[in-house]
Amino acid sequence: MNYPLLKSVFEVMHPHMINSFRFPISILVLGGIYVYRRRKRGLPVWEPLRKHPLRIAGLGMVGFVAYQFLFIHGIYRTTAGNAALIMTSVPLWTACMIAALGAERIRGRTWFALFFVLGGAMTVVIGGGGTISFDSGIFVGNVLMLCAACSWGCYTALNKPMLRHGSASGLTFMGLLFALPILVGAGLPEIPRTDWSAVTLKHWAILAFSGGLSTGLVLALWNNAVNHVGASHTAAYGNLVPLTALTASYFLLGETVNLLQIAGGATVIGGLVFLRRIRRAPAGPS
Repeated sequence: MNYPLLKSVFEVMHPHMINSFRFPISILVLGGIYVYRRRKRGLPVWEPLRKHPLRIAGLGMVGFVAYQFLFIHGIYRTTAGNAALIMTSVPLWTACMIAALGAERIRGRTWFALFFVLGGAMTVVIGGGGTISFDSGIFVGNVLMLCAACSWGCYTALNKPMLRHGSASGLTFMGLLFALPILVGAGLPEIPRTDWSAVTLKHWAILAFSGGLSTGLVLALWNNAVNHVGASHTAAYGNLVPLTALTASYFLLGETVNLLQIAGGATVIGGLVFLRRIRRAPAGPS
């Protein structure tokens, strides 16, 4: 739901201004969860940062500066449908990075399942009709979204080894701390250029939703999943995004759903079930 919701905020705010509001909210949510858990267990809050400052800073630059700049400008310049379609490639970029780094062993059946899930997700998006456009006017946006998908795949793959040294919420929170000055600083020049009378309570609510959940709690849940089921398997679940967006649009907005989209959704779910069986099965000879 983050894609169409942010589109409405773009009408009244510059992308950098949006990020400068979203991420302080994200830090408050993630920081609150992390600090509460650490103090409850009597553990030092900043221990991971003291031991691995450069690696955490690097993850922050890749996952929250590079990715967010590419994502926010990409979705600003292309359609929500294009953005969702291109982001379905994240699992493949993640798997390629994981294989290159040797962080996980990816077998042939897993590659097949990843492509299977990708095909289903693309079918859901394309089946909607009218939401996909490859007009030359939005070509730059499509390229930026593709670069965003690559950078998020890199972040997911690089984050896997670090999760041995800290909790998912803690590493996400600390990575965001390094990125926050850049994200907020990029939005400062837009303050005098913004027509604040056009910013309504609805827009602030969307920013709170996006910051607290889409770029807040969800990031910690994502990294937690990477730690427990692996980067390639976690990334595959990202292809549920167009399916859940379609379901929400059907129930909340009354949008129609066609047979092609239903078939694509069934393919996504079937591929994820297959991936889960692969993960739980004992590894055999390659």
